[in-house]
Amino acid sequence: MHTVRYRLALATISTGFTALFAAGVLIAAALAPPPLAAVPAIALACIGAPMAATFELARAISAAREPHESLRRDLELLPETPHPHGY
Repeated sequence: MHTVRYRLALATISTGFTALFAAGVLIAAALAPPPLAAVPAIALACIGAPMAATFELARAISAAREPHESLRRDLELLPETPHPHGY
C-alpha cells in the first residue's frame, strides 16, 4: 500500500517540476529567440513533457483509488440483513 502512495507522491512532484521546467524553457525561448531549427524541439518539450507527466499522474491516481473501488464493489454484492436487535 505504501508503494502506491510513494508512486502518487513521486508522480505529483514530477508533474510539478515538469510544468516548471516547461515554463522556464518557454520563458527562455521568449526572451532569447532560439534558432529556427530548435523551435520544434522546444515546442515538443513545452507541450509534450507536461502532457506525459499528467498522463502518469492520472495512472498513479487510478492505482491509488482502485483498491477502494474493488472493496466497494465487493460490499455491494453482500446481501442486506436486518440488525439482530432491531436497530
